[in-house]
Amino acid sequence: MTCLPFSDTKPLATVDLFCLTYAGGSTAVYRDWNRLFPDWISVRPVEYPGRGTRMGERLESDPARLADQLLAELRPHLARPYALFGHSLGAALGYRIALGLMERLPPLAFFPSGRHSPDCEDPAPKRAHLDDAGLLDEVRALNGSPREVLDNRELMALLLPIIRSDFRLSETIRAERDARPLACPLHVFGGTGDPEVPVEGIGRWRTVAAGDFSQTLIEGDHFFLHHASHVQTIADRIAAVLAPLAASPPAARRRA
Repeated sequence: MTCLPFSDTKPLATVDLFCLTYAGGSTAVYRDWNRLFPDWISVRPVEYPGRGTRMGERLESDPARLADQLLAELRPHLARPYALFGHSLGAALGYRIALGLMERLPPLAFFPSGRHSPDCEDPAPKRAHLDDAGLLDEVRALNGSPREVLDNRELMALLLPIIRSDFRLSETIRAERDARPLACPLHVFGGTGDPEVPVEGIGRWRTVAAGDFSQTLIEGDHFFLHHASHVQTIADRIAAVLAPLAASPPAARRRA
């Protein structure tokens, strides 16, 4: 099964933006993003196994294996210059995918969002061990899902195992004191009121940026990307970073 379940709606675009979601999320998170980006950027949501269009597949509990699997699934689709965006768990996976692609076909840029730097311990509380009621309370407190979803018992019975598995996967990721740097430009997004990721954790992404580094702080909590005005801010900033890079791609870029 492909990690890109939807066809490219911008075939004339010159840059692909592969977007990785947070714990418990699916490609639905990015379904409206394409219209907020300029025509030359095609937003390509990445689906993890075990949810959304890949519901019949096994959930992966090992972050290294999942990153390797997504990397292998993405390689055949790197036909034009591309960048990676990942929020929360998606940022941790995106970092590993970017490392795997750095030597042969590096991304134009990497955009981590709502996640501490790889060399930081995860400041978020542990949740995977909670029973269903406790886990549901935590999901409510995070303010990342609509009330009608949280109140739908049948739907939550389907989603809670995915959320628990993803929390366990995220909690498995440990700080890397000698985290490998990314040679591509790195621009990070964070919420000023994010209880999961302190602002200083956002800034520490500089420690794994061998190339250009910049950041944008948005007034919001951990799920600031659920608000259209904030997504437009993200889209505008990504486009501004990518525009000069897309116009002058590195001569050393090679096909995977």
